[in-house]
Amino acid sequence: MPPVNGEIIDTHPQRLADAVYDRLAGAIVDGTLSPGQRVRDGDLAETLGVSRMPVREALQRLEHQGLIEMVASRYTRVTDVTPEMPGESLEFLGYQAAVAVHLAVPRMTAAERAEAARLARAVGEHSATDAERAYRSTRELLTFLADHSGNYLFRGMIDDAWLALTRNLQGSTPLLKDVAQVRADFDAVAERIEAGDADGAEQAVRAFYLIGPGQNGPSALMRRIQDERAAAAE
Repeated sequence: MPPVNGEIIDTHPQRLADAVYDRLAGAIVDGTLSPGQRVRDGDLAETLGVSRMPVREALQRLEHQGLIEMVASRYTRVTDVTPEMPGESLEFLGYQAAVAVHLAVPRMTAAERAEAARLARAVGEHSATDAERAYRSTRELLTFLADHSGNYLFRGMIDDAWLALTRNLQGSTPLLKDVAQVRADFDAVAERIEAGDADGAEQAVRAFYLIGPGQNGPSALMRRIQDERAAAAE
């Protein structure tokens, strides 16, 4: 298998298993450990200069997040990114962003709402020129909202979700709408946040992610795009 970065792990100030998890997670996201690739805890432990125990703990955590598949006494492998995953990931992201903004807006100060609005507008601005930066801006916005949601369970769930979302969405996911509409949608989100209108901000988020009333959701859009690409390739 392609080698995971073999630099010996410096465990301070992290727990050893957390350090191993970070290294393996990064290798999955950047493709060093590719979809479908089998991994062995002994090989990974030797490469990283640690015992098998923290490697096994890290692999179990990655399994819980859907990035590793473990079949006892048979194999451990990196999960595949199926054609359905980008649409499903966008759907998940949309629903969680809608919940986040609904929870956070009533709990934020005026200054915090101004910062959240700035982050929302940044998503629309970067969508025109840099898809990777737009994704990072989306993550910054949702993380900010989750941090101000007043709900530690929700915040923890969002923190755990980013790894799988990043792996599933990178490199192959088109914009849900044209650039002008993306900007308009996130301007609307920003304006509702600034006004302290939690319901309006939630509705604006849902509209962008195609999960509002009468919309079919991002999964349906992604299936249509995939079908069109397949037809064009014939």
